[in-house]
Amino acid sequence: MLGITFLKTEKKTDRTDRVKITKPDLNEILSRAREAMATRLPMKAISILTPYLKLDDIPPVVMLAAGKALGELGRYPEALDMIESYLSKNPSSIEGLISAGLISARACEFSRAINYFRRASNALNIKARLLLEPLGSLENPDPVAIEDLVATVESNPGDTDKILALACALGSAGHFRAVERFVDCLKV
Repeated sequence: MLGITFLKTEKKTDRTDRVKITKPDLNEILSRAREAMATRLPMKAISILTPYLKLDDIPPVVMLAAGKALGELGRYPEALDMIESYLSKNPSSIEGLISAGLISARACEFSRAINYFRRASNALNIKARLLLEPLGSLENPDPVAIEDLVATVESNPGDTDKILALACALGSAGHFRAVERFVDCLKV
């Protein structure tokens, strides 16, 4: 906990007292918010983030966490506004771009979602086409091949670059449900 000392003056006696007001540490707040999201409690995550959301200069990581929580609550315009603010400060953030893509897809803004996934794919700078050869074509991938890729990724969840590359490539082709499956692999 971070302690900040303020001076308090009482008018009646002109006496000055020191009052210690504590504000939770940002890392602690983010950790608690992530725990709430992991247990499917996005409203609790928002309430945990509230002290930082009231600041004039909201830390970017708080914007991203709040955007994800708002997206889970179905408050898509607010979620996208929050994530857009985050992306204005971190334009090549893979996590931010994928989150914005998923929320846009849930809001049925498919061209916007595809744009986010393309930006994420470019930011990754990985040749995802090689990873996607088993799918046949990106436009009409074989569902069994997607399941095989998901199983492969689930058995090796530490291969984050591969998971992100697959998610971005499938998202840029409009296969949003498959993207959610790959992103779920990252949560394990």
